[in-house]
Amino acid sequence: MNRVNKLYRIFGWVKVLGLWISGISLLGMMIFIVVDVVFRNVSSNSINGAFEIVQNYFMPLSVFPALAYVYSSGVLPKMDLIIEKLNNQMKKVIIFSRVIIEIFILALMFQFTWDYAMYGLERKMSFPASGTMYIVYPLFFLIPISFALIIIENVFILIKNMMEKHPSFLFKEEK
Repeated sequence: MNRVNKLYRIFGWVKVLGLWISGISLLGMMIFIVVDVVFRNVSSNSINGAFEIVQNYFMPLSVFPALAYVYSSGVLPKMDLIIEKLNNQMKKVIIFSRVIIEIFILALMFQFTWDYAMYGLERKMSFPASGTMYIVYPLFFLIPISFALIIIENVFILIKNMMEKHPSFLFKEEK
């Protein structure tokens, strides 16, 4: 279990990096919107294509890199209240079943979003903003990467539940 904890700590750095990317993007989006509103009110002219830039660049960058961190933090609802009264063996069965189903669904989502990202790359997809075409296809790869990170998190949860007595929906390191 020591080696798994070390690998999970390294994976934790990847999740925190994603959190930082999302946080910086969110801060950039707020500053960009404030500057746009100030320009609009002071000079009666806004930043050209501001809405499209926020929609296609800042929003995906503020959501998808942080998904794995949010998933692993335990803030998303699980079935904790329902299985709390069950014995450990039944808890393990429910947790294993749920995590396996999640991995399957996330793998499908990964495959479909990866196919779409590759389609965007082949077509060099872009969006128009104020008469200029801005590329958007590199951001399409954030989505399958975020699903892959959640799959990795679920694999760690499976490993932990196989190696320990007390089942859990989260991978909590013993200190």
